[in-house]
Amino acid sequence: MDMLSFKSDKNGNVALMTALLCPVLLGFVGGAVDFYHWSNQNSRLKELSDTLATRGAREFLLANATENQVEAVVDSLIQNGFSQSYGFQSVSPVVAASSSEGEVTVTLTSQPSRALILSHFQPFKNPLKSTSTAVALGGMNVCVIALEDDDEGAVAANVNSQLRADECSLISNSTSTQGVVSSGLSEIEAGMICSAGGALGAINNFSPMPTLDCPAYDDPLAERQPPAVGSCDEVDAGYGERLDEVATAAVNAAVTEVTRTVDDLTGGLTGGLTGGLTDALFGYTQYNVSPGVFCGGISIGAFADVHFAPGTYIIKDGPFNADLGARITGENVSFYLVGDDSTFYFGPEAKIDLTAEKEGPLAGILFFEDRHAPLDRVHRILSDDARNLLGTFYLSRGELRVASLLPVADQSAYTAIVANKLRMTGSPTLVLNVDYAGTDVPVPDGVGPVGGTTYLRE
Repeated sequence: MDMLSFKSDKNGNVALMTALLCPVLLGFVGGAVDFYHWSNQNSRLKELSDTLATRGAREFLLANATENQVEAVVDSLIQNGFSQSYGFQSVSPVVAASSSEGEVTVTLTSQPSRALILSHFQPFKNPLKSTSTAVALGGMNVCVIALEDDDEGAVAANVNSQLRADECSLISNSTSTQGVVSSGLSEIEAGMICSAGGALGAINNFSPMPTLDCPAYDDPLAERQPPAVGSCDEVDAGYGERLDEVATAAVNAAVTEVTRTVDDLTGGLTGGLTGGLTDALFGYTQYNVSPGVFCGGISIGAFADVHFAPGTYIIKDGPFNADLGARITGENVSFYLVGDDSTFYFGPEAKIDLTAEKEGPLAGILFFEDRHAPLDRVHRILSDDARNLLGTFYLSRGELRVASLLPVADQSAYTAIVANKLRMTGSPTLVLNVDYAGTDVPVPDGVGPVGGTTYLRE
């Protein structure tokens, strides 16, 4: 065959092109197969590290689990061939457990299977590596849940505020990078501090440091039904005297005592003046109040010592205010706040002593806020004598703001807070106890002792 014939032979051209392209095609196919196997090994190694981290974190849900115990559990799984079920004959593990954070981090490395093509190139010739961190959530009591989903400071302690919740968890659902804030000389101390977003504060502002990127915690009381609201039993209920009336009475008492002693400068000016002021400031009148619907709210002023009989109180379309010097006591009482203006305010020097109902629709709930209330309305505790607040504050739309000078709720068997936001400012000390066995007031499902869970943190 001459050259001209060869050049015109199309079959020969095809054979030549096939011979030239075959190595290239085989290289592409081999590389694709190598990449598939390499990617599959990475995925399986990630699944293995996720599983081991989760297994380890579950140990923290057991009482008194130590870091050494948790790490030993993970190491034991690997030594007993657990990794072989994921297709790895050998892996090199590094396990780190933190009991203060309730988290376990597992880092695994393994040599990749030898590839046809890609084992000569980066990164395919390097060891495979995967790191997973799992966090144990729960396994202890839950006493604070901030339902706000994106604002900063869903839980906030400012200036010199102290939040003491040593034996329970504090959870913020806010995904803000500053979802939990502790600033100035403030400190938030809890068994666990968990933020769905981030946290703002130094190491001395938290104990322990918050766990970040936690999953949102569903409203545990979302299914709890409020009580029925009937017709008004009281309208604009008021007990005691207004602050302006108190001030006028005190001044008049002082003037009267001074006038009586003008003619006798050697008389008992000091004693008389003090006695008059004492009568003006401490002449309390007792009021006994029964459950019902209080339209327009309840206002409790100075000189008023109000005793609430056991039962449910519906505060409708008006505030529940206890002003300076008021006294409030109530055993087995619950308050349903319905209407746009139904907030509560416990002023300075007011004495507050309340325990929640033991049975009925509001059992275990001290305050239940209408789920249709305006968002971010503020309920205030400024009282320096609110030592016993036994039960759960359920304020799903509002902000609970604490700004007292002395401890709040420290004498309660337990106090739980489920609110849109919890904010403290000034120098208050909010104490959240968990002595559930010390009271017959029930703990609502979802707060207090709850079943633990674990989750993977990316």
